[in-house]
Amino acid sequence: MVVLHHAWDSLQSFKVRMCLAEIGIPWDGRALSLTDFDHLEPRYLAVNPDGLVPALEVEEGVLTESSTINAYLDEAFNSSRLQPGDAFARARMRWWCHHEDTVVHPAIRPPTFNLYIKPLLAGLSAEALENRLSRHPRPERAAAYRAAVLAPFDGMAVISAIRSLDLTMSRIDQAVAGRDWLVGGAFSLADIAMAAMVERLEMLALSGLWERYPHARAWSCRVAQRPSFMLARAPGEAGKPSPVNPAFVRGLVAEALG
Repeated sequence: MVVLHHAWDSLQSFKVRMCLAEIGIPWDGRALSLTDFDHLEPRYLAVNPDGLVPALEVEEGVLTESSTINAYLDEAFNSSRLQPGDAFARARMRWWCHHEDTVVHPAIRPPTFNLYIKPLLAGLSAEALENRLSRHPRPERAAAYRAAVLAPFDGMAVISAIRSLDLTMSRIDQAVAGRDWLVGGAFSLADIAMAAMVERLEMLALSGLWERYPHARAWSCRVAQRPSFMLARAPGEAGKPSPVNPAFVRGLVAEALG
């Protein structure tokens, strides 16, 4: 049995869930709540000492890091069909996976925290927030998290993130001009990696960013229409009330991109 330790609202967990669905691998889920600090509990640290999600348990042991996990799943269960046979295209696929890990994921964090997590936690009473923070096993990090939650909205961090994401969209737009997928002629691990961006921008009311890039927008629609994309989403997510204010987000986009 494949066991996935994940969080439903984790960008990197989404990538692995989509890969599992794309290949059709049955899996047993262990869902963690990041805002409740489940990933820092001793029982999870025994699985992944880094305290990060996702982590994949298979017969041979534990794998961490979403891009590593997806490459393993494709090679072990899918005869590498999600990786191009051509060496150059395969290298480009790895570039996109690395780009998601090192550029997109860091850029997604400020808008996720400021637009989604802070409003969610703002609805808690002071006592409820302190009860939640009391679960954090590291007092110094709990204090930093408390300060971040209570700090004013960091508009400049969100604007900088939007500009970074816009640059990535321009790269996607160039890559898919005249073809359906990011590398070679077929859907690959590169598309799965970047699909996480598609899902998160929708959650943050930032999907309008795609309008500046017609080829990239068409690619994002193709990605979102894949059954594996829908299966990777949290159950009951459609229609779920969101703390994100779309009108406010549109103002930030206008300020970021002019």
